[in-house]
Amino acid sequence: MRKALPILLLAGLVLGACTGTGPQPEQRTIIVTGTGTTRVTPDIAVVSLGVQTQGADVGAAVQENSRRARAVTDALTEQGIAAEDMRTVNFYVSSQQLFDPMGLPTGETTYTVDNTILFTLRAPEKLGAVLQVALRVGSNSVQSVNYSVADPSVPMDEARQLAVADAQRQAEQLAAAAGVSLGTVRSISEGGSVTPLYYEAPAFGKGGGGGGVPVESGTLEFPAQITLTYILN
Repeated sequence: MRKALPILLLAGLVLGACTGTGPQPEQRTIIVTGTGTTRVTPDIAVVSLGVQTQGADVGAAVQENSRRARAVTDALTEQGIAAEDMRTVNFYVSSQQLFDPMGLPTGETTYTVDNTILFTLRAPEKLGAVLQVALRVGSNSVQSVNYSVADPSVPMDEARQLAVADAQRQAEQLAAAAGVSLGTVRSISEGGSVTPLYYEAPAFGKGGGGGGVPVESGTLEFPAQITLTYILN
């Protein structure tokens, strides 16, 4: 009993100390989400050109395709496009049996060779002239044209700043309406789409005649969404 008494007293003191602190008051907060969008003029165009050839002899079809593809890349180089801004992204050979009007196989085969060249044009205002040259020397399709910017971090940073300013404005307005004042920012997070909205030009068909291909670059939008959590005083 003499040994048990001090142990019980010590346990009581510890329990009393724990209960004496009590629950901490919960901080009052306000959460707001701001948005911002930066619009810029594209300074690069990413273009996908197609070179397609057909023939009864696969070797001849491949050879002709290679000749046209080289003519296209040589023409792009003459237009000021650097070698590191060009690459072949697809090379495909397919075959198809031929049939007579009765639906019977003739024993003949047609081979199709597809070659896709992707290049980056760092002077979008020259796009029409570049496409016209490429179509004239060997390309027979323009599969896509995508406009972009070489350094997206600049418009993206500006969009984030606009989003933060929008969130702060909302928080100040709500706090004033509620008769409270804003404290420090407790947390900040980025959500929503942070990918620039690219505008894609329509695909062009076979080319030929004089004059440049008419194209318009338009503008790019870089959206940002920022959520701020403020402590209320």
